[in-house]
Amino acid sequence: MRVLTISKPYVAAAYRQKLSLLANAGYTIGLICPPAWGSQRFEPDATDAQYWLRQLPILANGRNHFHVYIGLAKAVKEFRPDIVNCEEEHYSLVTRQCLGVAQDVGAKFIFHTWQNILKAYPPPFSWMERRVLRDAAAAATGNDEATQVLRAKGFRGPIAEIPQMGVHFETFAADPDDLVLRQSRRSRLGLHLDAYYVAFVGRLVEEKGVDMMVAALAQLSHQIPQLRLLILGGGPEQVKLAAMATSLGVADRIDWRSQVPSSEVATYLQATDILCLPSLTRPNWKEQFGRVLVEAMAASAIVIGSSSGEIPRVIGDAGLVFPEGDARALANAIVKTFDSTELRQRLRHLGHQKAHSQFSNEQVAKRWSELWQLVGAI
Repeated sequence: MRVLTISKPYVAAAYRQKLSLLANAGYTIGLICPPAWGSQRFEPDATDAQYWLRQLPILANGRNHFHVYIGLAKAVKEFRPDIVNCEEEHYSLVTRQCLGVAQDVGAKFIFHTWQNILKAYPPPFSWMERRVLRDAAAAATGNDEATQVLRAKGFRGPIAEIPQMGVHFETFAADPDDLVLRQSRRSRLGLHLDAYYVAFVGRLVEEKGVDMMVAALAQLSHQIPQLRLLILGGGPEQVKLAAMATSLGVADRIDWRSQVPSSEVATYLQATDILCLPSLTRPNWKEQFGRVLVEAMAASAIVIGSSSGEIPRVIGDAGLVFPEGDARALANAIVKTFDSTELRQRLRHLGHQKAHSQFSNEQVAKRWSELWQLVGAI
């Protein structure tokens, strides 16, 4: 079966492991992606030789729902796919472009969506959405609520709930019982060896709720003297968060790392005790997956997340969930892990196992293969 995947995130080499695994499983794999997305340039990798690859220029680079490829029709005709697997939202210009080209070559069409809020889009996006939902052979969704949204919009084709890509398990994996590794990672990164770290990884924007972590730190400053925050990432909320920490008297207990290369994230996750994702639901957004949760599980960090969107389902019984916006509940969850060695070890093991059995690239590739086989049989 010849399957052509079209999607912008594959400029990152780590995300393409899924395609290599599917090529090894017997598929003839093609990939079309841009030479760069925003400031992220295409990262070559030795495994790229396993599949057909074209980097096509795009218009509106960096604009999620507005970009289109130049020369797409010619490239698709060259590959001759049985399935065009467009991993973009169903209301985007590029998805409508890919559907049209797939129909021109007689290929079946699949799209992927994370959208977990039922929204009505203005023209021309509503027109494109209607056409994609009418003509697509199947869809993949990144979360359960996205499946419900598609059904509410009238999509009647097969839907498979699959993350777009999994976690590169070997990169993030750490033995849940290896405390020596955690200390060595801290030493290498210049972190406090005796601290109880609660980390955040991501962009510092209001909806990520990092102020809940600062408030919880202040509430626990006397109860857990060794408690520290590790904030990886920058953004418009950083100045406000730093001012908040100063006003609460905990500025000296936060380690800020604004510029962390993606290649170093695994090392930081292996160094922390807890990874926290305290997202806050907004009228037009709620957490769609929380990829860093899965990466942290693989690294054997304890995960604590808010009740926003998909977070509770991703965590399940492998971590702790608190009501979003409730800093006291977050503080209580931190105390619960700090006070119980048994709980810490149990959550580390459960998270590590879940990341491997459900969210590794190997498992995600297997689920994509099942969807492709289903579509191929239609």
